[in-house]
Amino acid sequence: MDLCPIASPDKTKDDILLFFKLYDPEKEELRYVGRLFVKGTGKPSEILTRLNEMAGYDPEEDIVLYEEIKFEPNVMCEPIDKKVTFRSSQLEDGDIVCFQKAPSVVDNEQQVRYPDVPSYLEYVHNRQVVHFRSLDRPKEDDFSLEMSRLYTYDDVVDRVAQQLGLNDPSKIRLTPHNCYSQQPKPQPIKYRGV
Repeated sequence: MDLCPIASPDKTKDDILLFFKLYDPEKEELRYVGRLFVKGTGKPSEILTRLNEMAGYDPEEDIVLYEEIKFEPNVMCEPIDKKVTFRSSQLEDGDIVCFQKAPSVVDNEQQVRYPDVPSYLEYVHNRQVVHFRSLDRPKEDDFSLEMSRLYTYDDVVDRVAQQLGLNDPSKIRLTPHNCYSQQPKPQPIKYRGV
């Protein structure tokens, strides 16, 4: 495969280069689908058919658009009004536009964890893998779970109980990790059920 750079199309002063990502709430996947040059005086409603084509959707599929403004230190992702010009929406060269099928009543009944782009980006921003070890084998991982930094103690023990097949999360005793000795700390964290 030849890896030669592709020349970009001629760009006028009014053109804006936008990058597009497609979000699928069922797969919990946000992926790059392409780029477009748009006129600053144009409106997002004028490129919906092209975006549906990029996504492999029906040309008339109802989609919602979001501008991915920043990811660090906090997620900023705002809805884009399809009837307002790109310039009025403050979209500039290099901006990232995320889009997805418009959520419907049927989708809401299926209970997806992250129904829209902002909630998914917030999840990705706060997720981390936590390793759990038994006190009798402090150097070996028993299992790992993907969790959110926003979880409470109760959320964590609920997930651990689920992993271990226990009905009562209050029976779980968690001990914090000592980063200096690479061993568990002597005092367990107390159950904080409400």
